[in-house]
Amino acid sequence: MERLGKYRQIVRQLLTSLAAIGYCESNSNVECQFICDTENDHYQLLDIGWEGYNRIYNCFIHIDIKDGKIWIQENMTENDLACAY
Repeated sequence: MERLGKYRQIVRQLLTSLAAIGYCESNSNVECQFICDTENDHYQLLDIGWEGYNRIYNCFIHIDIKDGKIWIQENMTENDLACAY
């Protein structure tokens, strides 16, 4: 259980830091959301909102913790998340 807690902490810290440096859209009508579901171990960083009449929904990063391992389901950034920690 200690390792699972450490993995959760690492993933939260990584996505929080990426959200802070501005991976999300700079438009004021687009919100950067960090989704953190620790009960089911799903974590996402995404843009959501509107740009004029266009709906914005971009999932930049999706990470799951499954079977004691960190799964990078989606990484639409230039960062190599597997080497981040």
